[in-house]
Amino acid sequence: MDLPEKGMEVPLAQIEAICRTYGLSELWKEIENDPTSEPFKSDERSLWFDSWKATDFYPASFFHDLKYGCRYSGESAECLIADAELMIDIARAGAPRLAEVMSAGVRVGGHKDLKRSFSWGFGRQTD
Repeated sequence: MDLPEKGMEVPLAQIEAICRTYGLSELWKEIENDPTSEPFKSDERSLWFDSWKATDFYPASFFHDLKYGCRYSGESAECLIADAELMIDIARAGAPRLAEVMSAGVRVGGHKDLKRSFSWGFGRQTD
C-alpha cells in the first residue's frame, strides 16, 4: 500500500488501512477508540530535508508523524518509542549518522511543552 502524498489530509479509513498494512494495530486501536478532532496530515519532517544521497525519509517520517499526531501529550514512553523507531528507520534506510542527528532534533524540537504544530500530540492540542 502506498502512503499518502506529502502534506495530504488522511481520512480515518485510510489511516486504518495504513495501520493494518504496516502492523500498527495498537496505534489503530487507540485512534479508533478516540479519534482526533482534526484531520491527520503529515507535516513532512518539520524543518528537515526530504532526502539525503538518494535516501527518501518520507516513509519513516510519515509513521513518526502519525504516532505524534494521534497520541496524547502525556504519553512520554510512547513519545520516546516513536522517536527511537524513527531513528532506527532512518538508520535502516542507509543513513545511520543522520539518524542520530534527526533523533536528537525530534527529542528537543518535538517536545510537547513547545506546543508547536509538530509537537507530540499535535492532533490533540486545543490551543
